[in-house]
Amino acid sequence: MKQMKLPSHITQAPEILRQFMFYQKSQHWSRQQILDYQNSKLKEIVAYAGKYVPYYRKLFQDIELDTSSFRGIEDLDNIPFLDKETLRSRQEEFIADTVHDLDARVEKTSGSTGTPLRLMIDKHSRANKYAAYARAYRWAGYSPGALRFVVKGFSESKSKDWGYDVLRNMIYLNSSRMNKENCLEVAKLVSKLKPSIYEGYARSFIDLHNQIKDECKLSSPRGIFVYGETVTPGIRDHVQKVFGSHLFDFYSHAENSVMICEKPDGRRYLMEDFFYPELICAEAKPAEEGYGELVGTSFYNYAMPFIRYKTRDYVRLAPDQSKNFREVLSIEGRMDDYILMPDGRKIYFAEGALGYAEGIVAAQYIQDETDHLTVNLIVEEGFSANSYPLITQGLVKRLGPSLRFSFKIVSELERKDSGKTPFIIRKI
Repeated sequence: MKQMKLPSHITQAPEILRQFMFYQKSQHWSRQQILDYQNSKLKEIVAYAGKYVPYYRKLFQDIELDTSSFRGIEDLDNIPFLDKETLRSRQEEFIADTVHDLDARVEKTSGSTGTPLRLMIDKHSRANKYAAYARAYRWAGYSPGALRFVVKGFSESKSKDWGYDVLRNMIYLNSSRMNKENCLEVAKLVSKLKPSIYEGYARSFIDLHNQIKDECKLSSPRGIFVYGETVTPGIRDHVQKVFGSHLFDFYSHAENSVMICEKPDGRRYLMEDFFYPELICAEAKPAEEGYGELVGTSFYNYAMPFIRYKTRDYVRLAPDQSKNFREVLSIEGRMDDYILMPDGRKIYFAEGALGYAEGIVAAQYIQDETDHLTVNLIVEEGFSANSYPLITQGLVKRLGPSLRFSFKIVSELERKDSGKTPFIIRKI
């Protein structure tokens, strides 16, 4: 009999618990304690990267950075920013020489702009992410062991469109399969079992409500925990109104280099015990203080550390920064169009299909007909047309068989009037 592989949050439970207890204490630190901790972690990760990570070993030699005398925040400006293009094109150079001793796992992601990344996330970093996530979950009203209702993409992990996962104690609904029948069936299960917290994509909860509102109404959970996209004031107000519960916004990246969480006071904060944040002044708004591109330095991932990593997301900080964690007024990150399926379903995320192909620099989905999707690709040497069937297979797995797909090699992706390059553009 094939042995069931337990998820990381179960096999790493003791370490996650230790880190969770640490985060329970650090959330009450003073601002000076936060700064002292950040300085110690920055000195630690810079020294480690300079010794064990090929990219940083060469970079520090080139800029003549002596890691033994590096002072932390005070000297951080001496290290250049890291952009996604450098990381994507030189990914192997960011893997530490010690990676085989760190129980690291490969995570492939195409990213929010279709830029594929192959990440190595070590055991300690995974535990820290789970622990910080658990703290944010607790702020949203979750108690350990309580039943959850999760609406997000399950095309890779679940064979059914909806159901109950006993191992994770959750009711789930695949956001790519939200037709009326599936929504009503899962709503019956939710109404019967009454999970304490809802989790997933904010816009998918709006679609769920629209599918079931004429036939049933769900009870209000303790909180609604959302991630994966920018939550506009309109989306927040709508979700909170129809479900009668507060929406808690959670922001992080697969790279484990940034995190913003919403506390019970209804305000979002930089999790400055998880990473070191910086802002790059925005060219479009140079005079606006407290606004800029978010840059993160990871504290915990020694398998593939990122120092001064540019996220391409913009945040606006509150003027009063006297608290230990700095408050975030707004996040301008991912907010794409959606793919409108012939049967009326809306698909907000489908980029995982690109993970099957090598040599893709960036990608973009253009829905130019009701039943047709053009996939724009920027590629490099090493990309092969043999990848098209693999990408198509991944898209069908996520979207179903009702769409036709075409591929187009381009030199640049289409932009909106705002200048942003969305991953999905709907032209119908």
